[in-house]
Amino acid sequence: MNLDKQPAESVRNSHPDSQPYHTVPCKTISWEDLHRSATVLTEFSQEAKKEIEYYLGYLPDESITIRFEPFLRSLIQQKNAGLLPYEQYSKLAEQHVRLIRNEDVRYNLVDDYDQQLYQTYFREYLPYGALAKQRLIDMMGYAPELKHSLLAELYLRKILANELIRLPLEMTPVDYRAMTLIRYRQILLSRGKDAADNWPVLNCEPDSEFSR
Repeated sequence: MNLDKQPAESVRNSHPDSQPYHTVPCKTISWEDLHRSATVLTEFSQEAKKEIEYYLGYLPDESITIRFEPFLRSLIQQKNAGLLPYEQYSKLAEQHVRLIRNEDVRYNLVDDYDQQLYQTYFREYLPYGALAKQRLIDMMGYAPELKHSLLAELYLRKILANELIRLPLEMTPVDYRAMTLIRYRQILLSRGKDAADNWPVLNCEPDSEFSR
């Protein structure tokens, strides 16, 4: 995807501790995942988080990323040691981060949203619903269909309604996550789950018919 605003360094370096607007219903973390995260190449833990955020534009909840991080750490170790050429590393890292993206959007796989969700969307549209819709249009350059964007808009609306959060005009992790929800769903409904799961992450996405 050829975005006008690529992820800034400030986005790449943001982490859950410094970002008050992270997402997703937290999952239960298994003991095995906790153990591997605490013991496997822990010196590359922060670098792995930065790479996830670089490719996605945001950092999902740790309950999502934790079981995928050890493999990404091993890629980073091989790249830093000169055992893995950077181009090959980038390809493998992006493909692995897709798995994290797919896990993060898994609750957005329904064929169509529940009618009650649509009713909530329209009943509580003003003022934050309109602001969320316009922000997405500004960031994406077009208005996505509601069947693709409903959940993303509700998520963004909730962020905008939080008095403790003031989003800047430039793209933030919140925007990247909302756009990821939309883009995945566009491909899911038009091409199927396999195509959506294997679609490049937003920051590596080629120009396509989905950009308009």
